[in-house]
Amino acid sequence: MDSDNNYGENNSETTVKKAIEILRQSNDHKVITRYKKPQFYNLNSDLPKKTGVFLDIESTGLSYDSDKLIELGMVKFEYSDDGRIFHILDEFNEYQDPDMEIPPFITELTGITKDMVCGKQIDEFFVAEFLKGVDLIIAHNAQFDRAFFESTFPNIEAKAWACSMHDIKWNSEHIESHKLEYIAYKYDFFYEGHKAITDCLVGIHLLSQTLYKSGQFALKQLLDNALCPMYKLWAKNAPYAHKDLLRARNYRWNVHPAYGFKAWSIEIPEHKVEDEIYYLKSNIYNWNMNIPVDVFDAYSRFSLVHGNKDSGSHKYADKMDWIKQLQISGTTNATI
Repeated sequence: MDSDNNYGENNSETTVKKAIEILRQSNDHKVITRYKKPQFYNLNSDLPKKTGVFLDIESTGLSYDSDKLIELGMVKFEYSDDGRIFHILDEFNEYQDPDMEIPPFITELTGITKDMVCGKQIDEFFVAEFLKGVDLIIAHNAQFDRAFFESTFPNIEAKAWACSMHDIKWNSEHIESHKLEYIAYKYDFFYEGHKAITDCLVGIHLLSQTLYKSGQFALKQLLDNALCPMYKLWAKNAPYAHKDLLRARNYRWNVHPAYGFKAWSIEIPEHKVEDEIYYLKSNIYNWNMNIPVDVFDAYSRFSLVHGNKDSGSHKYADKMDWIKQLQISGTTNATI
């Protein structure tokens, strides 16, 4: 009887494989496969290994000030500086009681109910232990996840953070949406989203992929972009009439984490700072505006706790001096 069942299963699998092959030969069909956790991505090499964690948080809403974390997922993995991923090492997934009602749309989105989290608390000590020896934390929209993480666990040692949503230039790779489910679809697989541990595993799976245009590993591009200093320019007091110009240039409306003002802002690498200051002075302001600029690295970026309130008094004082010179002259060819 068992052998008959096995035969039936094998025959069914063969039929499915044949159907997939036929569909893939047609330009009128696209075949996508359910995500399955692989045993490994690459075999060990002689390259030095580092340890990363992909982290995902589910919460009662979008504001870390008024909403609360309800689920924390973390998956630890091995990688090398060339962007290769090796093994999944460990997983952490726990619920937390927010001491407030979980909105119905959050339950519908995540499947998390009041009964699932009732009385549960995530021990900060165990979170810190899980993160010992970790070189990099990655989240898909790290600005959201790091804010909730630090407001919930404020005493955990600072780690370098990266963002798989923004540190990989998906649009340049012909992937038009930053949503995790859509990127997975473009790489021919699907999964049930908004489960913290599943989102983490899928995030790692996407980082292992080769980007369509550049041919890089997705993780390699993320590392290159995340681990160099970034500059955040704030178009403070920009005329309302210029909002569409700023939006089209990829500025976003944000609140400054240290000083509380609201303004359009953009994050750019160092080689674009000079041109961007010149653009703002030439096209947005018709007066001599001193443009607020913050300098971040992977330890302070997205952070509520570890950000530099006065960047000029910290390790990037030389870069802030250079920016001051740009502000005075409007533009210059000076470099540091």
